Amino acid sequence: MTFIFSSDGRRFLGLALAIGLIVRLVIFWHTDSLGTPIADEQAYVKLATSLVNGDGFALSPGHPTSTRPPLYAFFVAAVFKIAGVDNFQAVRIAQILLGLLSAALVYFLGRQVFSAVVGRYAAGVFWLYPSLIFFNLTLLTETLFTLLLMAFVLAFVKLVREPSKSTALVCGLSLGLAALTRSVVWPLPFVLCPLLLVLLVGSFKDRLAWSALVLTGYALAVTPWAVRSTRLQGTLTIIDSMDFQHFKFGNEANTQDDRMWSGGQPPPTEKREGTDEVEDAQASAGGDESHGNPHGLGGVHITEGAKDHQALRQAVAYVVRHPGTTLRRSLIKFADFWGIEREFVAGVEWGFFSPPQWFAILASLVIGIGYVLVALFGAAGIWLAAPSERRLHIALLLPVVAITGAHTLAFAHSRYHFPLIPILILYGSALATRSEITWRRYQPALIGATIAVTVLLGIWARQIIVVDAERLRGFLHHVI
Repeated sequence: MTFIFSSDGRRFLGLALAIGLIVRLVIFWHTDSLGTPIADEQAYVKLATSLVNGDGFALSPGHPTSTRPPLYAFFVAAVFKIAGVDNFQAVRIAQILLGLLSAALVYFLGRQVFSAVVGRYAAGVFWLYPSLIFFNLTLLTETLFTLLLMAFVLAFVKLVREPSKSTALVCGLSLGLAALTRSVVWPLPFVLCPLLLVLLVGSFKDRLAWSALVLTGYALAVTPWAVRSTRLQGTLTIIDSMDFQHFKFGNEANTQDDRMWSGGQPPPTEKREGTDEVEDAQASAGGDESHGNPHGLGGVHITEGAKDHQALRQAVAYVVRHPGTTLRRSLIKFADFWGIEREFVAGVEWGFFSPPQWFAILASLVIGIGYVLVALFGAAGIWLAAPSERRLHIALLLPVVAITGAHTLAFAHSRYHFPLIPILILYGSALATRSEITWRRYQPALIGATIAVTVLLGIWARQIIVVDAERLRGFLHHVI
């Protein structure tokens, strides 16, 4: 063990990179006949194919859309343009390379905030993280979004430590590109830019200029798409026309406590959780509430964007009228967000993936145990291994708080916490490499860590006993 876990972390990182690559290539070799069984994958392939064929960002020729953020579809289209349409294996190889780049960013981020040793261990753990391997081999946004989010956090940290014009522009640009991949972060500049005025060191004039450059970089990335979508929808549409629909899915009269993306309808037999909650919601909502229906209330034809704004008004009205229900649901959504990762289990249960029995059981256990360990160490590390400079601690936690908060308000799923895993791994690595913790010195932090760990354990106990008990029985019945 001492050979692997050396004091500088170099051996661990080298072995982790080798093992992680081998595991990916072995699994990749067995995915040549795997198509796109998940609804999200199918939608992105349609969009990418439309782009390659010259039909624009559309799910069908002549019908441009704004229902999804564009960047991942453009990424898939770029791969298709080089390797051929429907060459899913080429996309998977490209995503393995993106995952490796993300691991490199995790290392540099760890070195900036903690130390090179923490960076090496964190990069190695992230590269071996089971769900990263899973998402590297599925045509979903997680791999690209995680890369861009880590690029933003790294630029944010560097800007706080050593402000410069170029770093400020890169910070804003990377955040804008991340928003074009997952719209959950598009409002973040409203918090980030004022926060920079407090975190940065220098005259107020300099701090204002750097904050303005961050906003400029963000605008350079987002504005062209926002102009296109706003013109198409006839109403202000920054990234996509589903943002407020997401909010409504989790805040309406018939929203189910443990299936908030379903639009208040019973779980459909033909679609399953862990595939695409947005498509599920569209299909199950039906009638005038369905995004697939071009008519709004009263049968009047309206655009996707107009329906999105209509959904916002309806959701806000419901929240105002039912504050107690909203609070209860928000707590459940928070628990859903930090629940045990179960996408692979769901895929196996419903036949989307058909691995050998031993692999299905082993992979499910490794994914669950890997997440539990990372989350527990990360939650404790946030309290017990915080960076010595408080400003860097805030920079790391901002995306955690922002993304968790957004999904707590709208609707949540364990899939959505994945881009935050690298940050938990950084804190967990910092805690694991810490020499000692003295109770008297760290008493408030130990109390906070204990509460955080207890909350997570409670969330998982509820999930296993109440929420996913039937799913676990179905999974075991399917594989045994």
